[in-house]
Amino acid sequence: MSDVVTIDLTNYKDRVGSRVPPGRYRVQVEDVEPDKSQNGNQMINMWLRIMGGEFDGQTIVDRLTITDKSLFRVVNFMQAIGLPTPKRKIQINPQKFLGQVLDVDVDDGEPWNGRIKSEVRGYLRVPTGQRSQTAEDEFESEGLSEFDPEASSNPAEPEGEVEAVNLDDIEL
Repeated sequence: MSDVVTIDLTNYKDRVGSRVPPGRYRVQVEDVEPDKSQNGNQMINMWLRIMGGEFDGQTIVDRLTITDKSLFRVVNFMQAIGLPTPKRKIQINPQKFLGQVLDVDVDDGEPWNGRIKSEVRGYLRVPTGQRSQTAEDEFESEGLSEFDPEASSNPAEPEGEVEAVNLDDIEL
């Protein structure tokens, strides 16, 4: 019998994330994964890598559940990365989130299986001058541009059938 044990971590993905002290952190969206919640609702799992500071490199796992009650979180996230949030049906490829830099407000979540994890309580747009040049270049190359939520107004939803809008086709 050998003293060596082989463990294949090729497909391992942390589903809980790190615990960091409550506060505001600059993060980059490192990975995304469309999924379904336990209730069968559409959901996007996101892995947010902390950039800089004492907890540089730690990962916070967050989930955006697509329900009427949780759309405020989805809209808050989209605005934080500069995507428009028109009052109509939209389609978006979550892969567009990859590499986006934003600030998140983090707090301790409820204990689960004896472990407390950090949870995102809010998303904030990083001012242009504070984003890294690399992040700005990636942002621009993805066809995204600055989005000023104060300068934007969401038009009233049209009556009748609402057409789906693919955000990948919108020139910002």
